[in-house]
Amino acid sequence: MNTKLDLKEKAALISNKKCKMEKLWNAYSMALLTRITATERLYHHQVVPYQKERLRVKVFGNITLNIVRSSTFGAININYLVESPELGIIDIPSSCIDRQGVLDNVISLAEGEQVFDHYLNKLNFIYNAILQCSAQAEQI
Repeated sequence: MNTKLDLKEKAALISNKKCKMEKLWNAYSMALLTRITATERLYHHQVVPYQKERLRVKVFGNITLNIVRSSTFGAININYLVESPELGIIDIPSSCIDRQGVLDNVISLAEGEQVFDHYLNKLNFIYNAILQCSAQAEQI
């Protein structure tokens, strides 16, 4: 048994799988980037300059939504984390992209508009929190 050959084959296999998942993450990111940019004024959100393994989106200029890739090998886990001292913690369900490029077992990454609708559903959690916060402020 040749350990070098076995290791070389394993490295190639791992690298190929990792590259495939990188392409899927990039497809997801690009679907969001293009549609967020096209709808900045409509939804009051804008992309903060790109960072690897994460998208940062500003909502109404001062709330940050971090869309974070939290796995490198295998299926891609996506966490949605909100930064806003005013709103506190907002629980947004995580998502997953499988090896076939399907988001949450339902949406093909090839369907860019559906990927964007999925994102809007996540954004809805933030908008609900903003409305709740502003309603509480009005009662004071």
